[in-house]
Amino acid sequence: MKFKKLLLVSALSAICFSQVAQANKVLKFESTNFAGEEAYEVQKQWTDGLEKASNGRLSIELLPLNSVLKSDDLLSGVRNKIIDGAISTAAWYSGEDPGFGLIGDTLSAWSSDEDILKFYYFGGGFKVVDTIFQKYGAKLIGVSVTGAESLPSKVKIEKVDDFKGLKIRAPSGPVQELFARLGASPVGLPGSEIYTSLEKGVIDAADFSTFANNEKQGVHEIAKYPIYPGIHSSPTVHMIMNLEEYNLLSEEDKYLLTSYFKGMALDSLLKAHYEDRLAYNKAIKEGVHPIAWNKEEISKVRVQAREIWKKIADKSELGNMYYQSLIKYLESQGDM
Repeated sequence: MKFKKLLLVSALSAICFSQVAQANKVLKFESTNFAGEEAYEVQKQWTDGLEKASNGRLSIELLPLNSVLKSDDLLSGVRNKIIDGAISTAAWYSGEDPGFGLIGDTLSAWSSDEDILKFYYFGGGFKVVDTIFQKYGAKLIGVSVTGAESLPSKVKIEKVDDFKGLKIRAPSGPVQELFARLGASPVGLPGSEIYTSLEKGVIDAADFSTFANNEKQGVHEIAKYPIYPGIHSSPTVHMIMNLEEYNLLSEEDKYLLTSYFKGMALDSLLKAHYEDRLAYNKAIKEGVHPIAWNKEEISKVRVQAREIWKKIADKSELGNMYYQSLIKYLESQGDM
């Protein structure tokens, strides 16, 4: 009898030990946003809430930009377990494969930011991009959006022809190519130099950020003719974690992660739109004159952008996987 009791105690102890061992698994994720940025605060709200949502089994310590790795090293850092996960647009990983540039910012693809989430969560995008990330040792567990970028300008840009000869700040790669195709002269500058470059006439306009962030940075004090709503760029933010770590989780926790972070997608979308409208109303009162483009002119930009998509897809197997899925989705929505 004592022997049976001893076995029972041992079994219960083993179960309790196992539960403790599985409890509160702390994952270190790094964001490509600074602490204090709107996007980072939304991300942190959701990552901080994971411990409660998982009943203590999982928690994420979210680190701000450059805490451990530079943005373009995050994917390799996740793959090599330097960090457990990352929240970043895949465009930062284009050094690994040019297809990631297309995945991270599919120029002029979306009629609205909501289309990004529809593509991923209903149109097959999540499955395809997850397959791509798994080739690099990472698991896609969520996507979110930062909002379409506006284009602050010192001169009115109301149609494609108005881009001709303008000096526009733009990051290297597909965005610069798009503006060059539209007739502008792209200039590579860090974000920290945009205000002074506009002020001194080094550039006429700038591809930078959302309307709200541009307003916060004071850019509209000089560039009073922003294109809004945006016509060119609306990055997708991808939340990934190490694939081996993900596979060690229970089926319950795998489901929890992918389901839970859909909430972050909604919050990031609504927050971006809310802040943009507040900033828009403030800017109008300060003498800013936002320029809204008509559908005909936007379609001209998309023609050029789609040629860039195809160009990337032709030289990247991963890019082509994404491209085929994207085209299928857009055709299903009548957007081709």
